[in-house]
Amino acid sequence: MMRRLRDLDWPLTTARLTLRPGRSEDAVAIWPWYRLPEVQEWTTTLSPTLEAHQEHWDDELESAVVGLHRGRIVAVGKVERQDAWSQSDMRDRAAGQQAEVGWVLDPAAQGRGLGTELAAALLDLAFDGLGVRRVEAACFADNLASRRVMEKIGLRLEGVFRGESLHRSGRWLDGASYALLASEHRARILEP
Repeated sequence: MMRRLRDLDWPLTTARLTLRPGRSEDAVAIWPWYRLPEVQEWTTTLSPTLEAHQEHWDDELESAVVGLHRGRIVAVGKVERQDAWSQSDMRDRAAGQQAEVGWVLDPAAQGRGLGTELAAALLDLAFDGLGVRRVEAACFADNLASRRVMEKIGLRLEGVFRGESLHRSGRWLDGASYALLASEHRARILEP
C-alpha cells in the first residue's frame, strides 16, 4: 500500500519551520497574503474571493503542507503523488512513483531562506516519506525566485519550453521544468 502524506509522522521541523498537513481552516489564515498581486502573479489558481479560495484550498488538502514560523503560517506547499508515464502494460508498476512539489511564500517572509527551507523539506517528504522515485517542479520561466529555490535544493533543470504556458495576463510565456531522482537525492545527502 502506498504511503499517503497525511499518514506520515507530523509535525516535521526544520531549522526554522514547523510543517504539518494543511487543514480546511488554514485557508482563512493564508488568504490575506495569498491574494496579493505579487503572489497571484505566479500561482496557478486565481481566487478572487475568500469563498473561492476556501473551495480551491479544500480541493487540494490531500497534498497540502503548511509551514509555520513562530506560530504563524508563512508558507504553503504541496507534495502531489502522481503516476509516472509508462507503457500501458506497466501502468500498475508506475502508479504513484513520482510527485510534484510546489510552494508559495508570504511576501513578508521572503528573502530569509524560508522558501528554500520549505522546498527542501518537501523533497524529503516526497522521497523519504512517500518513497517516490522522482520529484518534479515546474514554474513560469520568468519566475526567477522560484527557479532559484529549485536550483538551491538540487533540482536539475530539464527543460525550458518556449511559449507553452498561458499566463493570466493573456501572454504565452516559457515554462521551466525541474526534477530529481531519489538516487540523486540520496547521493547528495551522503556527500561529505
